[in-house]
Amino acid sequence: MKKFRIPEVSAESLENSLFESAIFDGNTRVEKGDIHSPRLVRVGVICLCLRGSGTFVINDTAYEVSRGSLVTLLPNTLIQATNSSDDFLGYAIAASTESMMSIHMANAMKNYLYVSAHPVLQITDEQMSSLMDIAEVLNRRREDVDHPFVKEISCNLLSVLCYEVYALYRTRIYRQSEVKGDYSRQSVICQEFLKLVEAHAYEHRDMAFYANELCLSAKYLSTVVRKASGHTTIEWIDRTVMRYARLLLTSSDMTVQQISAELNFPNPSFFGQYFKRHEGMTPRQFRSKNRS
Repeated sequence: MKKFRIPEVSAESLENSLFESAIFDGNTRVEKGDIHSPRLVRVGVICLCLRGSGTFVINDTAYEVSRGSLVTLLPNTLIQATNSSDDFLGYAIAASTESMMSIHMANAMKNYLYVSAHPVLQITDEQMSSLMDIAEVLNRRREDVDHPFVKEISCNLLSVLCYEVYALYRTRIYRQSEVKGDYSRQSVICQEFLKLVEAHAYEHRDMAFYANELCLSAKYLSTVVRKASGHTTIEWIDRTVMRYARLLLTSSDMTVQQISAELNFPNPSFFGQYFKRHEGMTPRQFRSKNRS
């Protein structure tokens, strides 16, 4: 099994582009230390494994991918590639958050939560070919710079690609859904809460902050988030804080004391206790293990 490098993907790398595509394989050059550094992907990414197999760690969970694996990464997903077979071949399209948010889908909150919990799906060869056909047309259209409506066509083709991916999730979402009745208002509140957590968890872990931002009582917010997502507000906050902590420990040269301050802990000792409670080891032990 060979290790391979994840292509750098960020809002900055997209610059003014609607999307970027990339082919990556098991022979992609590995930079020193790169394979041990998780990446925080801040944009939406759709990946297909066209050949071979490999292992990805996505938000702390390891996934085995093989031919026909569809990997969907939402913005602010932590991902680490660990290894791949010699014949591994993958294809990815990364789209800006603005582009993804402009595509209006029904039951967006339910989709977000399901995809977040199930980033890897196994699809058929026919379904994979259908997605690749759209992706190839999308790439060809983008190169037609003389066309007066190239941007508009590209936007619509990107929407088609996202709807095709959504269609693959849809059956699974509704088959496993246990939510009854109309919780549209609660879904909106939950979605706004999750956005706030992504933006502020590194400095605010207190429920009062989020309840105040949403003009709700802490008790009501906790009830809504639990009902809409199946997880408590504290679980979402802790999960996001730990994601940032792991990222800083593995991909920066900041000391534990500096990371503690960056994440707004009162002191390194408190941060160490918090980290060990969630990870089962101290920050220094985690850094040593993941940088060996």
